[in-house]
Amino acid sequence: MPTGTLAIVSSIGGKTLQKTISETYDHPNNYEDIPLAAGQTATAWVKTDADTAACNLTTGHGYTTGKADVYWTGGMRHDVDMTVSTNALTLEGGTGTDFPETAATGVIVCKVQQINTAIDGDNVQILTINSTKRGSVYFEDVSGGSVKQIELVGESPYTYTHSSGETSPLTGNPITVCYASNGTTTAAVLDILVGEDSTP
Repeated sequence: MPTGTLAIVSSIGGKTLQKTISETYDHPNNYEDIPLAAGQTATAWVKTDADTAACNLTTGHGYTTGKADVYWTGGMRHDVDMTVSTNALTLEGGTGTDFPETAATGVIVCKVQQINTAIDGDNVQILTINSTKRGSVYFEDVSGGSVKQIELVGESPYTYTHSSGETSPLTGNPITVCYASNGTTTAAVLDILVGEDSTP
């Protein structure tokens, strides 16, 4: 059986600890080198309530009505309903931090990208998710039910190993789709590396 590894090196106050965790699996489910389009800077930000806001985007943004993630310093909301009228946006719902106050600056809106997947989270033995920029991944099952949303810090991989004793973060019904977004105005690259064992 193939083996996946997670190497950890910690150096604090002159003391260094190193550990390599190995997990066996019978098949990989990798989604590699996925380009994530840059998010768009919001202007004229107006908050109505915790999950309702409006803003403008620059001409040529290319967004259409659909789902978006919204980022700002200190918070984000994912799975937000975005209605687009030329350059004007209305944002409603979603899950996460309350929207920032009216006239907030540094707000980034990013239309989510769909990634079709075939992940059985109950069988995950080792998992690494990395984005080169701040971002988010949101996993759903075939019925559209939420499995897990994970906020990503740029170049700081999210990891899980079965031997940690923790429950897989992707447990539940098999995952058929992932929605990803970029919380910056610079294009990014996303990797989702999964090792599964159907008979763990």
